[in-house]
Amino acid sequence: MDEQKQINTIQQRASWPLLILILLAIAVILSFFKIYKNRDKWLKLSDNIRKENVLRKISPIRGNIYADNGELLSATMQEYRLLMDFNVEPLRKNNGKLFWENVDSLSYLLATELKDKSQKEYKKHLIKGYISRAGYFSISDKKISPVEFKKIKKFPIFREKKNKGGFIPETIKRRIKPYSSLAAITIGNVSSEGKAINGIEHAFNNELKGTPGSGRILKKSGVNILVADTPAINGKDIITTLNVNMQDICEKALRKQLVQLQAESGCVLLMEVKTGQIKSCVNLKRKDSTYHEVENIAFRSDMEPGSTFKIIALMAALEDGTISPLDTIDCGNGIWDVNSKITISDHNTGDRANGVISVEQVIVRSSNVGIGKLIYNQYDNKKKAIHFIEKIKSMGVAQPIDIGFTGMSHAFVKGPNERHNWTSTDIASISMGYSVNMPLLYTLTFYNAIANNGKMMQPYLVSQIKTGNEIQQISPKIMKEKICSKKTLNVIKNMMLQVVEDEHGTAKIAQSKHVRFAGKTGTARYNYGNENERFKHQVSFCGFFPYENPQYTCIVYIRNPQVGGASGGGMAGRVFKDIAERVMASMDYLPIELFKQDSLRTQMPQFTKGYYKECVTLFDELNINYVPNKSIQMWANISQNEQEKYIFSPIDSEKNKMPDLTKLGLKDAIYYCEKLGKKTRTFGQGKVYKHEPNAGEPIEKNSVILLYLK
Repeated sequence: MDEQKQINTIQQRASWPLLILILLAIAVILSFFKIYKNRDKWLKLSDNIRKENVLRKISPIRGNIYADNGELLSATMQEYRLLMDFNVEPLRKNNGKLFWENVDSLSYLLATELKDKSQKEYKKHLIKGYISRAGYFSISDKKISPVEFKKIKKFPIFREKKNKGGFIPETIKRRIKPYSSLAAITIGNVSSEGKAINGIEHAFNNELKGTPGSGRILKKSGVNILVADTPAINGKDIITTLNVNMQDICEKALRKQLVQLQAESGCVLLMEVKTGQIKSCVNLKRKDSTYHEVENIAFRSDMEPGSTFKIIALMAALEDGTISPLDTIDCGNGIWDVNSKITISDHNTGDRANGVISVEQVIVRSSNVGIGKLIYNQYDNKKKAIHFIEKIKSMGVAQPIDIGFTGMSHAFVKGPNERHNWTSTDIASISMGYSVNMPLLYTLTFYNAIANNGKMMQPYLVSQIKTGNEIQQISPKIMKEKICSKKTLNVIKNMMLQVVEDEHGTAKIAQSKHVRFAGKTGTARYNYGNENERFKHQVSFCGFFPYENPQYTCIVYIRNPQVGGASGGGMAGRVFKDIAERVMASMDYLPIELFKQDSLRTQMPQFTKGYYKECVTLFDELNINYVPNKSIQMWANISQNEQEKYIFSPIDSEKNKMPDLTKLGLKDAIYYCEKLGKKTRTFGQGKVYKHEPNAGEPIEKNSVILLYLK
């Protein structure tokens, strides 16, 4: 009996562990089913855990580009898109208490700050996102500035941690040019993906782009934080040789002439004589009846230079001793039949023909017959022609120039050994600037050597590369110590001066009363292969100023002028004169009062419309008399009363109807449209003269406002 009792006791004791094991097994099975039931949740968590261990790329900040005095030319601007994840658990907890208690105040603050929707519209929009449980919901189409974002991230819900409030702002980086189109094609562009496309941005991309870093996402206190394993190294800053003031002067002078001549395109290059620094590079091409920087004409245009090459040809002959400055040449009636197939003519023919003239007058009058005969008479066979071409090259004419840009055009002068179809008449053609390739930068570089007492400098666009406090200085480089003898140089410089100052000079019309300059005109037909087509010309003027102590060399180029007879002096020369005078005035070499209206003189601005608060601030700064109107919150019409005080009146516009934006500047017009929540497309430059829809017309939903400027 005792034995049976003992057995029962043992069995009872053994049953408890068995029961516990059975219960544990049941719990494991239940947990398994629970995990399986919520498998999507755990798989997502697993993915997130795996993602935390994946290396993430850390993008560096691209370096800035500056002008020679430190003014910003190109920089990376940071903007934000407002996004929300309505699936975060705390936002939906307790029947969405956090969301529903704050949606009204959040809607009000967004409407007040962004002004692209009403409070009611924002509330409806946010509720739509909440109900749809959107995981990547856009709150506003507007891109938010860093100043606006600083305020917005403190709004209700947004100020919660993103794993609680669901606020996930997206950072957008875009490249901006504070001076807009000024030297735009030279500075270059960067795509939205961060790829450098052209200009300095592309040429110095390795320095500007920086080095990406890497890191991992770690969760700390419930928040995902990117911890860098290898920090990103930000891009270096580029200090260019470009001068904003000179660039502005050159662009305005060229644009004015292109408009008057209805020309196809034009270019201006301005170089500092002693260093070779490019101070201005303007490239304008007609598009949609206005002129824009859309093509790099200065560095990527192959062209026959025309008469600017006569200086080079004559210099080679003078150095060779085959021609003397005292020689004369008979230009006859201005028409020279070189052979039965080739005829060369001057712009002065018949009664106005040059007749017998000196070598100097050949350059002064830019006589094709004169230079052609001079060179042809001395180098009319193959052996002599080869010698002449080598003499030209020995002066550094075709020496390669590299400023870092891809696709640059290069000069070449081909002689009998390099051209299978060479004829003896080609030497005369070369002397006039045909049958050679001389891009604008090469002509400018050679003429700059003339101004620099024969020393040829390497042109360059970047003077410094900066990394924090470290500065890599790029110094001037000499391409050729001496292009010719001092004697020849003095003869050529005097001839170039007479081109401007002699009564027969082709640039006499461009002579300045204030700045003495020297140079050479160029007029070349570039469609001579098609006799059935209207003659098309390119005109140019290249020279240096001031003559007594040359500071700058400049080349002006205009392609296919439509108004008037093609003239290097009358067209390009006048632009050169305008630039020379204004550049010297900006350096206090000339009194500014000489110029009635230009970009250097401060004048009373003409006001028509504007943002009220900004106008008041501006008027106060400039001490302009005005009558305040505190009832105006935003935009105002501006006029003057009988006492010549400016007065403000509100710009009236009904809801969902187009306001009158005419006479507004582009910046204000776009800002106004953005406040209406509308995207814009612009055409032209200047101020708005019309827009679509017209004032008072309904603005359709999702429509784009077209702004036309002039």
